[in-house]
Amino acid sequence: MQNEIWEQVGQFLNRLRCENVTRDTAVEVPGYRENQDEMEVLREKCELMIHQLSKEQRQLLLEWMAKLEDMNSLEGQRAYCQGYVDCILMLSGMGLLRQDLSPEDFMKWIRQ
Repeated sequence: MQNEIWEQVGQFLNRLRCENVTRDTAVEVPGYRENQDEMEVLREKCELMIHQLSKEQRQLLLEWMAKLEDMNSLEGQRAYCQGYVDCILMLSGMGLLRQDLSPEDFMKWIRQ
C-alpha cells in the first residue's frame, strides 16, 4: 500500500515538474548551461568517432549511452521527488501541515 501511495505522489510531482520549466520559480543550478554546452560539443565529436568503430562496438556504445541517458533522467526525477518528500516531512515535523490526514486521504486530496 505504501508503494502505491508514493507512486501516486511521484506521478503527481512529475506532472507538476513538467508543466512549466520556464516559470519564474524554476531553479537554475550554477554551471548547468555551461555543462550542457560542453556535452553537446562532446556529443558531436563522439558521433564522428562512433562511425570509426566496428558495428558491434558501435552498437554496444550506443546502447550504453541510451541507458546512461535513461539513468540520468531517473536520477533527476528521484532527486526532485525526494526534495518534495523532504519538504513535506519538514513542514509536518514543524507542525505546519495537518498530521491527522492519512496517506489515503492525502492522495484523495491530491487527485481533486
